Amino acid sequence: MEREPESTGAVGEDRRDRDPDAPELEEQADAIADFVEELLERMGIDAIAEPTTHRGHVYVDIVDGPDDDMALLIGRHGQTLDAIQELARTSVGRRLDDRIRVLVDVGDYRKRAEERLVEQAREIAERVQRTGEEEQLDPMNAYERKLVHDVIAEFDTLESVSEGADPDRFVVVRPL
Repeated sequence: MEREPESTGAVGEDRRDRDPDAPELEEQADAIADFVEELLERMGIDAIAEPTTHRGHVYVDIVDGPDDDMALLIGRHGQTLDAIQELARTSVGRRLDDRIRVLVDVGDYRKRAEERLVEQAREIAERVQRTGEEEQLDPMNAYERKLVHDVIAEFDTLESVSEGADPDRFVVVRPL
């Protein structure tokens, strides 16, 4: 996931002039990075949690760890990574008494997974256009479903709908 620079480049501009929540967001980012680094230490994993902020979200990239440990942090289909993210969000959110939007990533795993999902959605869209038959994707979380809906919205002759109940909610792509 590419992140844009925090500054627009205007001379003398301070980020807090544009975003009144910037100091609060920086506090959240630091607290989440501290939480993740303590968790890594308790797990016996020598890695670094690098926090950044962008558009009201906190991003924490776990970097500089041994490959085996990084794979362990990701887990099967990103499940361990999701758990670390949820632990960080709820624990730090309670401590700061604030709602926190955080994305934890390891070695750009989420970025690569997102790119694969977007490519898969395009392939399915093209196939549905070609065959005229609807297709159902595997269950996915809300963020992933949104990515798919955004891709399908680029095709004027297709629509996508979410069906089912979490955690088994899925996207159906069909011709209009």
